[in-house]
Amino acid sequence: MHDVHLTTLLLPWFPIILGVGVGGRLLGRGRGIGLGVICAVFWLLLVLASAPNAVWGHVLTMAALVAGASSIVAMGAWAGDMVLAADSHGLARRRGSAAGSGPPADRGQGEFVNRLQDAMQQYQEWFHEHRLDADPWIAFDELIRTTLRQTCGANRVRPYRALVETGELIPLRSHDAPHDVPHLSARTGIVGHVVTSGCPYVTGDAMHGDLIDQLADDTRHAPVWCFAIRDGSHRFGVVVVNELDGLSHYPRPSLRVMEKVVNLWWLTLREACIAREALAGDPVSGLHSREAFLQAADQSLADSYARGEPVALAVIAVERLRELNDGGRWETADVLVAEISAVLRRKVRSDDAVGRFDGSRFLVLLRRVDSELASLIVGQILSQMETVCRDESRWGCYMQLRCGLAGSGAKQPDARSLLSQALVHSKRAREENMRCVADLSCEATATGVAS
Repeated sequence: MHDVHLTTLLLPWFPIILGVGVGGRLLGRGRGIGLGVICAVFWLLLVLASAPNAVWGHVLTMAALVAGASSIVAMGAWAGDMVLAADSHGLARRRGSAAGSGPPADRGQGEFVNRLQDAMQQYQEWFHEHRLDADPWIAFDELIRTTLRQTCGANRVRPYRALVETGELIPLRSHDAPHDVPHLSARTGIVGHVVTSGCPYVTGDAMHGDLIDQLADDTRHAPVWCFAIRDGSHRFGVVVVNELDGLSHYPRPSLRVMEKVVNLWWLTLREACIAREALAGDPVSGLHSREAFLQAADQSLADSYARGEPVALAVIAVERLRELNDGGRWETADVLVAEISAVLRRKVRSDDAVGRFDGSRFLVLLRRVDSELASLIVGQILSQMETVCRDESRWGCYMQLRCGLAGSGAKQPDARSLLSQALVHSKRAREENMRCVADLSCEATATGVAS
């Protein structure tokens, strides 16, 4: 009789108490106790329904029922306590990790993403400000140094431009003194390996292999981090990092991300410079186009006015040049334009500016000269140009030159205003058959007559 009672009690009790343990682990202490009470009542009802007479007739059986029901409730409470302990341990571990000190990259990828986002915003603002600079690469050098220091703790960062044809690496910062920048070769040492292969190098990286580590050991002043700037098979530069704070704390994927970011920035700036040069240069003359000339003139005027220096702008028109194009002699017209442009480049100084206004007119900006001195200089330029334009055997006719000259005077006009004045004087020179008209006084003065 007792065996029947024991079997009746234990068969449903085992699966019920196991289920309460699993449920309490998922639900927590409060709900685990509730689940245990419900399952204990269910077990008691199940036993009573199976053998009601046998249960009530024995004291030991009644004690077993109380113990079994209590154990089911206790299982729900115990399993729920395990959840609270695990949650508390995890929270403490997360808080300890967040409160810990150390390199920025050791605090999780989330903070690195935030620093990367700041760097991208910084580059966007920098690009808008510097992309039209005459030489944006000096400022870009500083941007690379600042970005790698802020995102990766990199110091003593040196970006180099790669001259593949000579096998040399020259710094982006053209004003660096020779003694301040160590001589680097694009073909030797660990840096040469990075440039040649395009594979980055980080000291201590297990992915390198023994030969690369040996090459780094044999390289004098080997960097701790080095990566090439490349576009496919083309190598344009390399970034060398000689110090990296807490190297072991910076995960390799974060460094790889910064390698890609700097590579993209470099190529973007390079393409912007190429596009600007293509738009700024006249394809036939090789001089500035009109808009590019005006931009260069604005910068020159601002610098000259800040120094208290006068400037002058001349418009030189080559009459009958358009007839060559209209007559289908385009190649001849291009040759004439190229030779005239060569004369202009030879006769002006390095800080002056020359450009092509349209098909038959050229622009010359002269710095540090007033209208009177500019008239003498322009006269010499016209004389040199006439030696080319008078060759009727080549052009089929005599190319007459007309010039209008405007000086800044004391009013300090902008480039477009100065150009407008010079165009007015050029028009008067053509209408009155003069060689050059300048604003030497309130009335335009002819500095010469057509021969």
